[in-house]
Amino acid sequence: MNRRVERALAAPPVQTRSSTGTLRRWVTALSFWSCLVSPAVSAADDASLLSESKGDAVLVGSSSFNQSFGRLLARELTRRGYQVTRKGVSGAGLARPDYRDMNQVIEELPIGENTAAVFVYLGVNDAQAVWLHPHERGSAGVASVPFGAADWDNVYARRTREFLDRICQRGAQRAVVLLPVDVNRSDMQRRLDRVRDIQVQAASQTSCASVVQTAGDAGQFEVAGVSKRLPDGYHMSSKGARVVWQRIEPEVMRLLGSER
Repeated sequence: MNRRVERALAAPPVQTRSSTGTLRRWVTALSFWSCLVSPAVSAADDASLLSESKGDAVLVGSSSFNQSFGRLLARELTRRGYQVTRKGVSGAGLARPDYRDMNQVIEELPIGENTAAVFVYLGVNDAQAVWLHPHERGSAGVASVPFGAADWDNVYARRTREFLDRICQRGAQRAVVLLPVDVNRSDMQRRLDRVRDIQVQAASQTSCASVVQTAGDAGQFEVAGVSKRLPDGYHMSSKGARVVWQRIEPEVMRLLGSER
């Protein structure tokens, strides 16, 4: 073989300046895309991922738990390490089991010994006549009791107590009754005073229920021109939900035995 050819074959390949620059550009591009695909985890995210679960928290109530209030509460509890199940039921209450039977609803929820708390939000839909089950009607056969009657108080108190007792008996460590918030409807606001009083009374007669007062917005339904209630006057806006949460957060955390 020609010596000149032999030397050419034996010599290492020559890396030109052009090929070196191309290689560097490829390495830089790959590093850039790697950062996009696998972003760094922040210290806060890492701490959240590593935090030990504090058990289950179940949210059950009316449509407010499908809206801003329920979403905010679920987010705050999740951030603190609870595994959250949220169930909001349109028109939910204890006055009309013929329309929405809340006892049946809680039977389908994951409540047990690992449940740190069941948060209950009912009452705005209860300021009406109570429908009676056939076994509650007596000899007169009356199918309902009007709101404001003495018998209404008795029926509603019994139903509230039995509903909360059912939660306790399922094994939940605590039932947290969030009383109905102030509403921007004066006639309904007066009715809700009665509903709240009975919920407080009923909770005190159970083995695991506690109430949390939510009042504080009556006559002050705007903050810097932003409404705390939706146009219907009952449901909380995003701002209203935050205001209520800031008001009740210390008591909720105390009941859960947690820090803020």
